[in-house]
Amino acid sequence: MAWVGCLLCVCVSLCFHPCLGVPPQHRGWLRLWEEGEGCGECERDRCPPAPPSCPAGLVKDSCGCCEQCGNAEGQPCDPDGAQAFYGHCGEGLRCQRQRRRARVADDPEPKCVCLSQGPVCGSDRRTYPNLCRLQEVANQKDPTLRLAGDGPCYSVPRISRAPKDMINHTGNDIVFSCEVSAFPLPNLSWKKQGSDNFLPGDDPHISVQARGGPERYTVSTWLQIEGLRLSDAGVYSCISHNALGETTASARLTVLRQVKELYDGYLEQEGGYFYDDTEESGDDREPESGDSLE
Repeated sequence: MAWVGCLLCVCVSLCFHPCLGVPPQHRGWLRLWEEGEGCGECERDRCPPAPPSCPAGLVKDSCGCCEQCGNAEGQPCDPDGAQAFYGHCGEGLRCQRQRRRARVADDPEPKCVCLSQGPVCGSDRRTYPNLCRLQEVANQKDPTLRLAGDGPCYSVPRISRAPKDMINHTGNDIVFSCEVSAFPLPNLSWKKQGSDNFLPGDDPHISVQARGGPERYTVSTWLQIEGLRLSDAGVYSCISHNALGETTASARLTVLRQVKELYDGYLEQEGGYFYDDTEESGDDREPESGDSLE
């Protein structure tokens, strides 16, 4: 059994060797491994450099010495001092086990949960699910971002996912999608450029669907066209509006003829006379009855 213990030591050393790259949340655990049981004296010159960008900010390791990235909302964490593996939650979060639910397997690993629940408005006039999500954006992308107020931002609709240009062939199906966020929630509709009527109208091969989500204060909509025709080509606009204003995003649909349609059109122009040479034959085939001899 001694060789098993040696193999385990080698595996752990390889998995957590600093030269091979150690996840930030495991650096505290690595320091404990190198020092043995107990933290010992804090020697900051032995601490690895603090990461430049951490979604949940910086926290002290299990020994309270080195700085490392705090775990963000939804990440596994260490619930108490009994272990030092996943790391500590960042500022404004707590380590919490999932509540037991009927007929649902319990999650064995506790996760970081934001202490401040409920939507908040950022200084960028965007609504965030909670204060922790706002802080993540501030830490990673925009250091100037601040909390503007509790609750969602009152805003003109903002298109977070616009429809994209498409090229497809006749007979195929296509779907344009559009996602908009705002408070109050916006109304969404579709129009084709050159027409004053909202889609789908009375056209049976065009349909429109909408639903709330995927985030709070967000609405998604889809425009589906089945069995494309050449006349479907054009520019389609996703229009969103609420009491504060209106926003529009457009995409172009290009419709090409199927290869079979082009071939059939060529045959019509040539008078309909052609040979079917899909089967192998040693002799030239005589024209079938009804074939044109011109």
